[in-house]
Amino acid sequence: MMRDSIRGEETTTIARFLNSLNLEIRDTVELLPYRDLNDLIQLCIKVEQQNLRKESSRKESSYSNSYPKKKYIREREDSLSKDKSKETPKTVGKDVSTSQPRSIDI
Repeated sequence: MMRDSIRGEETTTIARFLNSLNLEIRDTVELLPYRDLNDLIQLCIKVEQQNLRKESSRKESSYSNSYPKKKYIREREDSLSKDKSKETPKTVGKDVSTSQPRSIDI
């Protein structure tokens, strides 16, 4: 009788705990076997860690796939070469003698 009352309280606690969980974690944990509240908590921790790993790997893969490195490097080089080509005509058109100070002025 004493075991039954303890068991009854634990099942109530487990039910409350499951209802307070994130839906993803709850759905996964409900499919896994557990003996008591401690087992359930350990399972929840493992499932949560797995979900976090999956999310972080998705973010990394979506970032790296959304802008490939080779394409980025090529575009960067193109933009730098365009900037240099823009500067070249400006310096060619100027008179070199007026841009440098004369020894008399110093």
